[in-house]
Amino acid sequence: MNKFSLCFKKILLFLFLCLLIFTNNTLAQTATISASQKKQIDEFKEKIATKVAQLQKKTNNKAIAGFVEEISGNKLRIKTADNDSFEINVDSLITKYYQIKGSQMLEINFSELKKNQYIIASGLIDNNKVTANFIYLDEPFLVMSGKVTEVNKTEYYLKVLTNEKEVYLLDIETTTRQLILNIKTINLEKTGFSKIKEGDTIYFVIKNSKEKKERYSAEKILIIPQEYFIQ
Repeated sequence: MNKFSLCFKKILLFLFLCLLIFTNNTLAQTATISASQKKQIDEFKEKIATKVAQLQKKTNNKAIAGFVEEISGNKLRIKTADNDSFEINVDSLITKYYQIKGSQMLEINFSELKKNQYIIASGLIDNNKVTANFIYLDEPFLVMSGKVTEVNKTEYYLKVLTNEKEVYLLDIETTTRQLILNIKTINLEKTGFSKIKEGDTIYFVIKNSKEKKERYSAEKILIIPQEYFIQ
């Protein structure tokens, strides 16, 4: 069974249980169904039928990521890394929200989403509109590479010229994971700031932000000594 089929069946089961609970609660209150209660049930059934039909369009189920620019009612507007704008429509009965923390996903509420946060919306995409089944609140990361052009041993930062000719200042924190390639064994080893030299190649991971900053705290760095390329 592929991942989509499994996910699809889980969603159908969830919707069925919701309908069953909703109907049982209604019937438990009175032996006869009032007109307003019947209307609620019919609307709920219709919403489920529509959602099931949408979920069956597997090719349209995709994910889009970006920074929240606007929150209005049951809609979000995000801007992607390519500066494309998408409208994200959510449904109080269908859409589920999660916050990604390391290897865990914690369920959250729509009210916890804020402007400038980075989210991933998964659902049906039609042009620049997304009907979201799931929204994940995440921290964006950039993985880049370049040459170390300056090692500041007073403030413990590196100046890096990337392959895209952009300049980044990377603060090396006590929490930064630092690795270096041992050019003799070709193994990766833990290293310290003192082993980094101008001219070394560096691969680095930083948290992205909506606005360009002067300096970034490095999450991880991998140093390839310049000697590796002149052996």
